[in-house]
Amino acid sequence: MSNFEFAIPLQKDELLESHAGQYHVEDIVQPRLLLSKLQDAARAYNSVGVDYILEHFDTYFSIIVHGTKLEWNVINKGFDHMVRTAKNLCTHLDPILKEQDIDADVRTKNLNIVKMVMYLFTQIMKTKDAKLAADNSTKLTLGKKGKKAADDEEFCGWTESDKQGALITLNLLLQQPLPRLWDPPLAEDNFVSMVAEPCYKALEEQIVKNKTVREIVFQVLGVLIKKYNHGTSCLIKLVQVLQMVEHAVSPICAGVVQLTKEFGLGTFGPQMVREIAEALASSEEDNGGAGGTEQGAARNCGAFLLELTKELPKEMANAIATLQPYLESDESYTLRISVLGMMCEVVSVELCGEGLSDAQRIQRDDFLDDLYEHMHDMSAYVRHKVLQFWARLQREGSVPLARQRAVLARAAARLRDRAALVRKAAIQLLKVFLECNPFSAQLKLDLLEEQLKTEQEILEDLQKKLNPGPDPELVKKWEKIEKDVITTIKEKMDILTQDEPMLSQATLENLYDTIRKSIREKDYYKAFLIVKHTERQYPEAKLLRCDMNKSDQLEYFVALLRNVFVIPERRQSLTQQCENELALYKKVEEKESIVAFLMESVQFSRMISEAVPLINSLLMSKQAGDVSEAIDFFTTAHHFNIDSAKEGIANMLMLVWSPDLEKREAVERAYREMYLECENKAERGRAFAVAARLLRLAARLDRGAALALQHLVDSWVARGDVTPAIVQVFWEMFLKKIDGTTDTDSYAALSILVMIAKAKPSVAQANIEIIQEHGLTADYNSRCLSAQLLLSLSKKNQRYPAEHSMFTSLFDSLMETFSNFNKFSSFAGYSIDFIYAVCDTPEAICTKLLAEMYRRIEKETVKNNENEEEGSIPTELLLRFIFVLGHIALQQLIYLDINVYSELRRRNQVREERRAEEKRKKKAGAFATPARRGRPDALRRATLMNASSASAASRSHRNASLASNKDSNTNTTMTEEETGLEGAVADDADAEYVRAVCERDIVGSDCALARYMPLLRHLLASPQATPALQAAAALAYTRFMLVSSSVCEEGLQLMMTVLKRSKNVPLRKNLIIAFADLTLRFPNLTQPWTHHIYHTLSDEELEIRQCAVKMLSFLVLHEMVRVKGQIADMALCCADKDPRVAAMTRLFFKQLSHKGNALYNVMPDIISRLSDPELDVPEEKYRVIMKYITSLIQKDRQMEALVEKLCQRFKLSTEERQWRDLAYCLSLFTYNERSLKKLIENLDCYKDKLHCSGVMESFTTLMNNTSKMARNEIKTLVTELGDKIEECFAVREGEEGERGERAERGEASPEPATPRRKPARRARRRSSTSPDENEPPNTQYTPQSVRKSKRKVAPRANRRNDSDESDEEEQPKKENEVFKKPTSRKVTRKRN
Repeated sequence: MSNFEFAIPLQKDELLESHAGQYHVEDIVQPRLLLSKLQDAARAYNSVGVDYILEHFDTYFSIIVHGTKLEWNVINKGFDHMVRTAKNLCTHLDPILKEQDIDADVRTKNLNIVKMVMYLFTQIMKTKDAKLAADNSTKLTLGKKGKKAADDEEFCGWTESDKQGALITLNLLLQQPLPRLWDPPLAEDNFVSMVAEPCYKALEEQIVKNKTVREIVFQVLGVLIKKYNHGTSCLIKLVQVLQMVEHAVSPICAGVVQLTKEFGLGTFGPQMVREIAEALASSEEDNGGAGGTEQGAARNCGAFLLELTKELPKEMANAIATLQPYLESDESYTLRISVLGMMCEVVSVELCGEGLSDAQRIQRDDFLDDLYEHMHDMSAYVRHKVLQFWARLQREGSVPLARQRAVLARAAARLRDRAALVRKAAIQLLKVFLECNPFSAQLKLDLLEEQLKTEQEILEDLQKKLNPGPDPELVKKWEKIEKDVITTIKEKMDILTQDEPMLSQATLENLYDTIRKSIREKDYYKAFLIVKHTERQYPEAKLLRCDMNKSDQLEYFVALLRNVFVIPERRQSLTQQCENELALYKKVEEKESIVAFLMESVQFSRMISEAVPLINSLLMSKQAGDVSEAIDFFTTAHHFNIDSAKEGIANMLMLVWSPDLEKREAVERAYREMYLECENKAERGRAFAVAARLLRLAARLDRGAALALQHLVDSWVARGDVTPAIVQVFWEMFLKKIDGTTDTDSYAALSILVMIAKAKPSVAQANIEIIQEHGLTADYNSRCLSAQLLLSLSKKNQRYPAEHSMFTSLFDSLMETFSNFNKFSSFAGYSIDFIYAVCDTPEAICTKLLAEMYRRIEKETVKNNENEEEGSIPTELLLRFIFVLGHIALQQLIYLDINVYSELRRRNQVREERRAEEKRKKKAGAFATPARRGRPDALRRATLMNASSASAASRSHRNASLASNKDSNTNTTMTEEETGLEGAVADDADAEYVRAVCERDIVGSDCALARYMPLLRHLLASPQATPALQAAAALAYTRFMLVSSSVCEEGLQLMMTVLKRSKNVPLRKNLIIAFADLTLRFPNLTQPWTHHIYHTLSDEELEIRQCAVKMLSFLVLHEMVRVKGQIADMALCCADKDPRVAAMTRLFFKQLSHKGNALYNVMPDIISRLSDPELDVPEEKYRVIMKYITSLIQKDRQMEALVEKLCQRFKLSTEERQWRDLAYCLSLFTYNERSLKKLIENLDCYKDKLHCSGVMESFTTLMNNTSKMARNEIKTLVTELGDKIEECFAVREGEEGERGERAERGEASPEPATPRRKPARRARRRSSTSPDENEPPNTQYTPQSVRKSKRKVAPRANRRNDSDESDEEEQPKKENEVFKKPTSRKVTRKRN
């Protein structure tokens, strides 16, 4: 059979057809006979070698024909034979292919063997792949799992290692020079495609992730490309695989790199790029050209291109131009990202540095232009990536200096981007520009501008020396002779001249002097000849002149002569002058470069400073990424000393209160890096550096930021970051022991010490003497801070006797400040706080303090009376005295209500534990003694006697009570253990005792503070008192009211009277704030007066309105004031002319809407109240208010109920304006089926109002808005509503026609459908109130009637508030019961 030719078929069935001179298969072996035939073929192989395939080809071909129908053992056996044959074929062909000339028959025979073996080898591989895929599909259907499935895979004999071995065998055979078997030596395409097919199949499978397999595959493909001309086909096939298979991206990229480096295929990568571009273009055309690029294919190709560029940047640099058109496409943002990433990679690796050629520089600029333009790409992902690319280029120094300003400006503009990831990348880019700036490590704008100004002045001086200006005297002389010079030159310019000996001997050194001398001697023609002679030494100048016309030449010569004449005479020789000018030129060039550098530095710093406010605003962003990057930026800006960043650094502090843990930790890390980390290894040097930084920080903080810094200092102290060495430096700075310490530094050091002492009180305790000697005797600021430092001792939970030296020093310092200093209040407040926090008998010191202050005021008053005819009181001292009165009263209350009460509770707990221990011992057989029985009485007596705020009378009263208890205990058989107060009962008794002490023993009639109350009342009510005195008296008196309910009850009327009549804004603000405090303490007493606070919502003063909104919002949201109908006055503030008041009010209603049914319950009353004609709210303002408040009602059931209630309100309304307002409110709701049915059912309530144009417009808007994007059911209901409204109009038109006919006949008309209500009935409705809709309390009611009504209503009010949905579930009421208000009642709020 050696006289045939084996043609590789495209389809296996072609081998079954007989063609002349070609091999064809004669017999297909049945599956059951295949094993025996394979054994025969094996024996033939053993006997004749590879030639056996010529006779047994049909046997192996039968495996291909039967395919997946065969068992694995048959397929594996046939494939093992082919592998063995292929390996032996290499040995068989080696001597044949080494011959110079191969015999034609031998060549034909061996070529047939190679084709047959390779055909069978590759096709049986395909068969095994198909069989494995079929088995895997069966396993998925049957659900085989676990070890059995793994065993089946092992049994099939086609694992990854088997495939790898097959590819190795294929590669081994291709290493032979097989093309020599063809004549001419060029293998046919079918053979090459057949051999390459297993490689492409491997690229589509997960096996290609194996590095060895991938290298073998591309080894085979490299041989096929180099020896078999498979390059074009390989490119097409690789691109096809790349588009379809995502996991093949990295292996193919590595393979292309392998082909480039191992096989020298340097153009393969660029050719791959062009093929990808053509494939993507054809894909777009196949899909219609618009939006057709498949995202998956584009994403895979883009990832491949980017990865390939990273590996082969030099080869890919010129190929990018092929892909640049895709940057203008809007189809695939991933492809744009990849192309731009390729440009970034090439610029970073290949096109950076100074030694670029012109072509490279042009290419670099082209790439950078594209990157710059796509900072405004329509896709946020592209903008994000481009900003990251620029950050990389800047970090690697690949951005030319000339471009940095433009890139920086555009990056700053991206801070306003809507996409959070773009803003994040923009901040990162600005931070990289800052870190990698080529200018300076310190970019303080003021310093740079000052340096620039200095250098510019030096440069101007050098330029003046280099180019001196004309001499003013010579200019005047020239002006006199200029006409003569022009005349002379004009007459003799055309005369031909010859060189004279004296002109030819003239040198450049005496040229200027000769010309000036000739002009001074008025020999203008000679001067002209010298200039013309000199021109010959400069041929270019002569050529330039010859091109001019005659008049221009005349001006040319005159200008030259003028310039020579007016320039000051040279005092040096020309040679020396040239040398000096050269030196000046060098200096000028140096200064110009310095000035240019400083100008760029200033511009860079200014642009960063302009971007800082935008980044500062992102600190409060809801996106965590914005906040995190902003914090990192400000940390970097701090190191570069950017002045404008200081505000952002201070604002960062406020984030320590953020509920987000990540933000808090980011701020702590940033401040630790900025202020605590130091490169100085010496402890003293480090401590000084850290202290200096913290001083600069503390000096510019406001009060809010200082509180946040306190929080950070607490954490630093807890972690041990604030070392004793740092604390010691602060003490030295406070005492000014360090040179150069200013007063501001001393104050800042003391303020930092206060923060440290609050976290670690031992810092203050160990330095009490320093505080007494230096702090309390220094200026006011130091005294104030020293008092705060002493106040930190309260955390030690240790009290000191009143005779302690620090109280003595504090008393003296306080009195000195009271008399001699310009400021007083802050120091006095902190001092009194310290006394009550640390002293065991604070009332003793405070009583002494008040007496001494009062004595000094009397003394000053007497002195003034002696010096003046009319007596005068020292106002400033009186102000200070009143402040101390109020503050002592407040601290006494806090001391009793917190410190004493806590101590009583602690002792109760100790007593209870002791009782429990005694009971345990009794059970064990131990008997209690009389002494032990009396011990609790003694303990309780000591506890109550130590209540330092109680007077002597109260103590004796309390002791007598305890003594009687003791006698009763000893005289009866029951002990206190059996009848005494325990647990909550004892706590209530202690609380009641503390309350009684507050009522009786602080501001009671016989107490020290009480004697000053008439003074406070007089100052508060007196119109002659100064505004400052009135404000101080109001503050002090309201603090007295906080202590005692009786004083509060007496003072409320005076307080409201002053609030209403006074024009003193600070006074009125104090009273409003005090009312909120009083409401928290005595809610029952302040309730009748709440409506006065509501009246201040419409006050003319902006500050009063702001204060009233804040206080009422606080009280309502904390449920200290019940939400009543007066809330309508708050609603008016939603449209206040001041935007801050409007914003605060809107926030209040938004928070109120989150509190159950609170807002829903008052909505009808708000609507009715605001639409009341007597209130006269402008309609536009009304609509603005209701549009916002209505938007806060989100529950469907609430909306349904409100729709019904508002429909019922139409019956009670009498004015057309009210109809329009109600209709407008109905148009604001979002309607569902139930609410629409409610609207239709209540049509009778408003049908007679539809003739009003405003009402009908609102219903038309309602129907149009509800129909948009609605379900068919809702559209049907809307249509039904519209039909019924049209019926109403039709009936009305009929009635009008009948009335017209009656009028013509002279008959009387019937009454209108909606008669006006009688005024009495309307007044009766308004004077009533419902539990959910209270009007302001009626002032004509007596307090007794109020208290009587409390007991009746409170339980009902509590029952109404048990459920949030109670009002939603109410059934519709009768017409006369809708919103009917019962008589006004007060609800008692029990104080917990």
